Amino acid sequence: MRAWAETARGRLHLWDAFAGSRTALVVVDMQNYFVAPSFLGECKAARAIVPTVNRLGQAVREAGGRVVWVANTSSDTEESWSVRHAFESPERSRSRLDQMRLGTEGCEIWRELDVRPEDGRLFKTRYSACLQGSSELPSFLRENGLDTLLIAGTYTNVCCQTSAQDAMMLNFQTVMVSDCCAGSSPEAHAAALTNFFRFFGDVLTADEVVERLRRTGTEAAAA
Repeated sequence: MRAWAETARGRLHLWDAFAGSRTALVVVDMQNYFVAPSFLGECKAARAIVPTVNRLGQAVREAGGRVVWVANTSSDTEESWSVRHAFESPERSRSRLDQMRLGTEGCEIWRELDVRPEDGRLFKTRYSACLQGSSELPSFLRENGLDTLLIAGTYTNVCCQTSAQDAMMLNFQTVMVSDCCAGSSPEAHAAALTNFFRFFGDVLTADEVVERLRRTGTEAAAA
């Protein structure tokens, strides 16, 4: 991919710096249903990324940006998204519906994540947080002057990928943060990031993002 990027784009990465005040870290589905061991949707790898997500969230806040927590809910989807529920047995589908209704433990953000009062809190009803009618994320971002999205969360290859792709098609500068995302398998994680990098945006580590945030701050101070 490095050779392709340098040939097709003329450089490895799309953006050398991020304006902190216009940057949002969007953390997708890091809720009990997907992170806690007792739930049907558990992604074991999601617990391992928690410290890195917290560290990046603090860096974004310090740069003047926003952290937005987006949780998935099954409320009002039994009929409107019946195709999704047909993917599983009736028993598993009923369990998923019951465990992710608004107000349930499954919709609560995992306890080890550093959620602050000033952070955004939203719910979505489809895989993508940016799909029309799924959540208020696009309008929240635009109302707050945020045009650069850093995507973190789980699953890399499902809700993170679809949210990131749709964000790019809504004209947001979009980055998937590789070590702040957890996939259904290492192979699925890598494939999702590769596809996103090729067609939709950029892929950076948390350290690379922090460096770009600091670079913008240093340039502003020098000016």
